[in-house]
Amino acid sequence: MHLRKTIVAAAALLLTGPAVALDAEQAQKVNETRQAVLKVVGWNIAPLGAMAQGRIPWDDALFARNAQRLAWMTTMIPDAFRADTREFTLETEALPAIWEDYARFETLAANAERSAERLAEVAQGDDRDAARAAVSALIDDCRACHDDFRLDD
Repeated sequence: MHLRKTIVAAAALLLTGPAVALDAEQAQKVNETRQAVLKVVGWNIAPLGAMAQGRIPWDDALFARNAQRLAWMTTMIPDAFRADTREFTLETEALPAIWEDYARFETLAANAERSAERLAEVAQGDDRDAARAAVSALIDDCRACHDDFRLDD
């Protein structure tokens, strides 16, 4: 029951927009939610990149499934970052630049979303070269956002 309340509270915060006033507990929940979204994105793209690079055997079913997941999950990225948490001390790699230039962040996120949609389309076919190119395009779009809005590892 507590988990359900937490999920409902986090969802409500994410949908309210950048002007929402957060307390420290809410900011932590927002941070955990955004990290979870990105962890799932990474979990799904990693095998696709490995397949595209020939590091693991190609699996058409896995490729198509993960590409579909990415097309859906990338739509969540702008919402996951909508609440401005700059005033809180959080364990995060998100840079304040996200909220200083949220329009650019949204543009880069939309680019990734379009690339993920294209990847999902290509994954339904038999053209592995096109699939490799689509994975590369999505990774490039993710990297563009990371370059400007994520703390270097």
